[in-house]
Formats: sequence, C-alpha cells, structure tokens
Amino acid sequence: MEPRKIVLILGNGFDLDLRLKTSYKDFWESGLCPKEYPAPIIHHLNQCWPKALDAVRWYDLENELINYYRILQTGRVLSDIITSDERHFIESVPPESLIYSIPGQFLQQAQALLEKGIMKETYIPFRQYVIPFREDLLKSTVWRDKNALRLIKDKLCEYLKELKHNSSEKGTVAYQVLLSMLKSAEKEDFVDIYTFNYTKVHCYGHSIADSMVHYMHGSCDSGRIIIGTRDDMEMNVDYDFLQKGMDPYFNPPGLVTALKEADEVIIFGHSLGENDRQYFAPFFKKQANVDDSSKKSITIFTKNHDSQIEIKRALQKMTEGNLSTLFSRNQPIIIKTECLQEDQQLLFDFLVNHHFDIHHTEELIGKLIKSQQNPQ
Repeated sequence: MEPRKIVLILGNGFDLDLRLKTSYKDFWESGLCPKEYPAPIIHHLNQCWPKALDAVRWYDLENELINYYRILQTGRVLSDIITSDERHFIESVPPESLIYSIPGQFLQQAQALLEKGIMKETYIPFRQYVIPFREDLLKSTVWRDKNALRLIKDKLCEYLKELKHNSSEKGTVAYQVLLSMLKSAEKEDFVDIYTFNYTKVHCYGHSIADSMVHYMHGSCDSGRIIIGTRDDMEMNVDYDFLQKGMDPYFNPPGLVTALKEADEVIIFGHSLGENDRQYFAPFFKKQANVDDSSKKSITIFTKNHDSQIEIKRALQKMTEGNLSTLFSRNQPIIIKTECLQEDQQLLFDFLVNHHFDIHHTEELIGKLIKSQQNPQ
C-alpha cells in the first residue's frame, strides 16, 4: 500500500473534546479577560452575550468584530465609557504627572467618575484626596479599540499558557484521533497537522515532531496570535487592524496547497465558518466539480446533530449549492463525538483504517460510550 498524504485540521472543538477550558466563556470568566478596558469595542462585546456565554464560539467573537465595524460605518455613535461632558471635565483639570487635585466645585463631576470606576481615590496623609485618571481614556476611540484587541490577544495567550494537559485526555475521541495520526506516521504515511488553535498540539504520553504541526494563526507559546475578521471586506484604514491579514505576524502556512495534494483530509472541531472559509472553499468547490476526476477521503468530526447541520450548511455555501455532488463523489464521513452510540461503527472503521488493533478498538470504543452514558 502506497503511503498516504494525510492532512488533519484542528479547530477549537478539538481542544474542548480534550476537556481543555478553551471556550470564550472560560476566558471571559477568568481574571485575565480585559472586559473592563475602557474601549467602545469592549463595551460592544460585553453587551452581545450577557446571559448566553455558554453558546459563544470563537468565531462568534470574530463575527462580532465585523458587526462592530458595520455599525461604525452607519455613522451610529457607539456607547463609550465616558460622555463628551466627562471628557471635557477630564481635559479641563490641569495635570500634575497624571495626578489631579480636584477643587471643591468639581467634586460632583469627580464623584460620578469615581462611581463608574474611571477614577480612583488615593489618600495622602495631611492632604486632600487625589484622583488618578486612566490615561488611556484621553486617547481616541480608534486608539483604544486597537489597544483593546491587542490586550485580548496578550491576555488570551497568558490564559492559555496556564492550561494543563493530563491523562484524562486519553478518554476522549480527540486523543484517539491524534494518536491514530501518530500511528499512521509510524507506518510511513505523510501526516501534517494544521491547527487553528493557539494551544500546543499535545498527545499525552507521546511526542509529536514540531515539523508535523503548523499553527494557522500563531500559538500562545510564541506569544503571537492572530484574532480578526476575514480579508474580503474593504475596511477604512483606521479599522483594518480588525482583519487577520493586517496583523504584522500574519503568515499562515500553506493549507490550501496541502488540501489540494492530500489523499485524505480529516477535520476535527472546526466550524468551517466564514472567517476561515478562504482556506477551505477552493478545496470543497473542486471536490464538488463533476469534471474533476480526483476523489478524496474526507472525515469530519463534529459535536452533535446541530453542529452536523451547521457543517453541512457551510459545505453547501462553499460548493455553491452542490452539496449532493460533493457527497456523491467523495462520500465524506461525519462522526459526532457526543453520539458515539450512534456512530460507533464509523469511529471503529476510522481507527482501524489508521492502524489501531481491531480487538483493542472494540474495547476502546465501548469505554468511550460508557463514559458518555455515565459521566463523572
């Protein structure tokens, strides 16, 4: 049997299946998320999902960056943490190394800013209270929005670095799929892993060659990650920092070429959403072309029935409505990680096809199903 060229693509659903706390909610609820930073874009994001953080995906954040820009384009004034009158008050008080002594006639305005948390009191013995202002508040909204996105990246890196892998990962589908790739590589298949996650690709108890892994949008270990919108929108130069392509570190590896040359494509936990569609659309459109003779082995791991429908909708868009042709020509397999009782034969066939022992695989899948039926 000729060695296969296998491409494994990882999205956030892969890390979540490994039980890593990498959801937007996990980050938002940590002490590191800059949700108090005084920028209109932060205020906008905080208002989007006040009671529904469980359902927020990272692509929802990137989609909201687009929505935020579209609102700005309408000329609508977005809520800022300070009003124009408050800004005038701040600018009218003479600075003394960013420390302002507040005369009595201004105490009412100062009290309002204190209640908002924009200023804070510091007591110096034998003197009146003095109130330091947040220096960033005197910057333009564009400057603060740009700095807010930088803070989100920096703090997310810091948060993700604190997450730890452990042996419990072995009881997940994600772990077994990654292990199957290492087994395939040992059998001289050519395996490349393209991850859209910022976390290090890790297989507990096994080493993964650095040359095998390609980080599409940077890694938290490097401290350089990319968060942003797609590049096919024309944006005002003041706000094009919201686009991935304008990040100074943007230099994604060649996934488009890898997909074209692959014999087998495996996607785990990626939504195939709009902000990353430029990487996938050429591949799926080609595979849905009746005049193209190449057939690919395609396996997609997703969470449940709802996410399966979302995947199909994304495929339908990328193939310009030729979903039936894509399926009839390539017969892609969709495996739902939360529905193993239903999809156990599909998972069995996948693992055995990637050099798992038949009897061990039967036992393994039985344990995975049992753990779903009796969660700890």
